[in-house]
Amino acid sequence: MQRETNILNLESVDSTNTYAADHFDSLGDGVLVVAETQTSGHGRLGRKWHSPRGNIYASFVMKELFGEPFHATMVSSLAVLSVLNDLVPGHGAYIKWPNDIFIGDRKLSGVLCEGVLRAGTLAGIICGIGVNVNLPEEELNRIGQPATSLLAQTKCKINLKIFAEKLAVYLNWYYIIGINDRERLFSLWKRENRIIGRHVMLQPPNGAVYEALVRDISEDGKLQIEEANGTLHEFACGDVKLLPGQTGA
Repeated sequence: MQRETNILNLESVDSTNTYAADHFDSLGDGVLVVAETQTSGHGRLGRKWHSPRGNIYASFVMKELFGEPFHATMVSSLAVLSVLNDLVPGHGAYIKWPNDIFIGDRKLSGVLCEGVLRAGTLAGIICGIGVNVNLPEEELNRIGQPATSLLAQTKCKINLKIFAEKLAVYLNWYYIIGINDRERLFSLWKRENRIIGRHVMLQPPNGAVYEALVRDISEDGKLQIEEANGTLHEFACGDVKLLPGQTGA
C-alpha cells in the first residue's frame, strides 16, 4: 500500500486545524496542510499556541479511520520523532504522555487531534502539529511554559521546507502502519514514552492532583498510575510532570 505525499503550503491562516476542517471534503486523504504562521493557533484545552514565523505549523488529514483519535496522536508524534532522528541525531527527544514531545524538561512539540463530523458520524481526524524549530531564545521566553526549539538546542537553523517534506513522508508511513497493524504502531509509540516506572504529578482536566507511580499505558492510550497507598487509577488525558527521584520497581 502506497500513498502519494501531498503538501499544501499556505502563508498565514487562523489555524491549520481550522483550515483543514473547513476544507476537509475537498482535501485528499493524507494531505499535510502547512502554514508559515497562525493567527489563532491552539492546543489542548483551548490553550493558545504561540505562532511566529520560523516554526512548523501543520495539520494532517486522515480519512481512513482505523481507531480512536488516540491512534492519530501516535501517528503524529512518531512522525515528528522520526524527522528529528533524520535532521538532528542525538536530539534526546521523547514523547511525554499524552501528546507532547519534550527535550529534557522543556516542550519542543505539541499534537492536537480533532475529529471531523459529517451527519453526526466521525468522518475523519485532523492532526495538528506544532514544532518549535527556528524559534530564538527571546521568543521562547514569551511562551507561558518551559519550552525549547531546535535552534536553541543545536545553535543551527533548520530548513523548514525539508522538515515539512520529511514530516509528510513519515506521517503517511505511520498512517499506513496503523491501518495495517495497530499493535505495531502502539508498540513503537509506547517505546518512545519515558514515563512508565516514573513518579509523576498528574493534573486531570477536572479533579484532584495525583502524585503517583506510572505503572503502564493501556492499549487505548490510558495512563495507569498507582498512589503510594496502592490505589490504582486510569486516565485518558491530563497534564503530567515528571518528578525527580527513583523509578518504581
